Amino acid sequence: MTQIIESYIDQHKLALQLRPILVGELFLAKKLKSSAYIFRDQLFVEIIKETQVATKELITRLIKDNIREVYISFDDYKEIKSQLELALIKLTRSLSVGDPVENGTKHLKLLSLNMSGLYQDPHNDDLLMLQVQSTQNLSKFLLENKKLQSHFFQNLVNENFHFTIIQPLLSSVMLLSFLQSIHLFHDKEIESLFLTSYVKDLGFAIIPEMKYDQKILSPHDQNLFAQHANFSHDLLDGRIPLSKNYLNIIKYHHFLNDRMKEVISKDKTNNSNQDMGFGLEIVLVSVFDMLVAMTHARPYRRPMSLYQSLEIIKRMIADDYPQEFKALVIFLKQFFRQ
Repeated sequence: MTQIIESYIDQHKLALQLRPILVGELFLAKKLKSSAYIFRDQLFVEIIKETQVATKELITRLIKDNIREVYISFDDYKEIKSQLELALIKLTRSLSVGDPVENGTKHLKLLSLNMSGLYQDPHNDDLLMLQVQSTQNLSKFLLENKKLQSHFFQNLVNENFHFTIIQPLLSSVMLLSFLQSIHLFHDKEIESLFLTSYVKDLGFAIIPEMKYDQKILSPHDQNLFAQHANFSHDLLDGRIPLSKNYLNIIKYHHFLNDRMKEVISKDKTNNSNQDMGFGLEIVLVSVFDMLVAMTHARPYRRPMSLYQSLEIIKRMIADDYPQEFKALVIFLKQFFRQ
């Protein structure tokens, strides 16, 4: 049973005392030391009383009601984050032991949840290195389980995580699968590109969370979003085991966006006949990032169909990379057929 906190003073006290977690992280809570709340109609609403357990039924109901975050005390927050890190470390070290479907599905969920913590604390080196090590192990696991890649992708889509959390991992899983299918990259290169693709959006951490779900953004907000790739590069430079070439992919991974805007608006001045000036690796990272973004809903637009998205991508890259675009079309037919 929920209880609305009506006192103005109590509302402000809670705002100072509580920390947000994703609803899915409640599965890691054993028994909460303090009450848990959701924020609805500008008020905190108590959903779990102190010392009570977050039941599976309650968590499932919150997810179905599109509740993204739950607010808990700082002590409970630290405990859940600690449990999340321990669970991710344990599973990362034993990914190849046991049922690959169960392990892979669980690992993708934990990795996504852990990324939300990194958005909240992007300067935490320990948290970043856990993310890097888990991502490296995951890429090896996915390469070894090629037939399960599309299954893991679809399971992740069905988790209904917020797009800032799910977008990087979805695009990276699909990118890895495509790179493996075209046989132009060896495994070490694929693993590095998988890591590059996954951490490329860490710059979202500098954007106020309330901006993510706004249907209309001011010019200032649009510029802030456009700068996230630069912020990602600056946050990661010197902190993760990637060479300058891969860091540059992070910095410029949105270079196709201007071309996409021109294609969509049918601007006659678009530069589609000019050289891209970038290598195949950054083009593919950018393409899969855009493909996942276009085919999934955002607060300000509906999703495009896969066919519509491919038509736009075709007009952006087919002249420069005709064989790769053909390979992309063939790959996507197989990927979603599985």
